[in-house]
Order: sequence, then structure tokens, then C-alpha cells
Amino acid sequence: MALLRRKKREEERIPVGGAIVDIHGEGFNVINWSRHGIMIGPYIGDLKIGDPFTFKFRMPMSDGNDFEFSVWANVVRTDGKGLAARYVDLNERVIKMIEEMLEILFRDAI
Repeated sequence: MALLRRKKREEERIPVGGAIVDIHGEGFNVINWSRHGIMIGPYIGDLKIGDPFTFKFRMPMSDGNDFEFSVWANVVRTDGKGLAARYVDLNERVIKMIEEMLEILFRDAI
């Protein structure tokens, strides 16, 4: 009998406080995120594993502005911790924005 193994994520996600994801007009707290995906929670809603959806990520910055982007994602997990999703079809501008912000957050965390 073959053993099922959980696929290891490509990189660690960075915890973040104060960030919100808007899905279908409802706001959810961001637990952590990376260049490839996001975890929000608690999540109460109708999305299931494999479902595609769009969301808007918003994180307040110390200068009073918001860091934000909108993307398509696919649900990869829902459980008692929340909803995990992987981004799909990111354009180069959004990839660059995410990478630059994560670099700043990672640098500030150490």
C-alpha cells in the first residue's frame, strides 16, 4: 500500500499582523504569506479545495499607506486553522511587488 505524503511547500511563509484579505466583499485576517501562497483564518465560507477565487490583499504600512494587490488563487487546504491558497496567473508587476515586500518584512524580522 502506498503512503500518501503531504507535499512540502516551496518556501516558508512569513507571519504578518494587520493584513486583511477581501474575498467576495468579506474581510479575513492573514495568518502568513509567501511568494506562492497565503493562509487566512479563521475562515468561514463556501470555498473548498480546488476552488478558484479572487482576493484583494491589504496591509497597512507605517507611512499611512496600504500595500495591496489583487490576484486569482486556488484553495489548497481548509481546516480548523483557516484557508490556504496558492496564487495563480501572477503578472510580473505583482510578483515584483510581493517579492520586494517580503524581502523587507523578512529583513525586519531578523
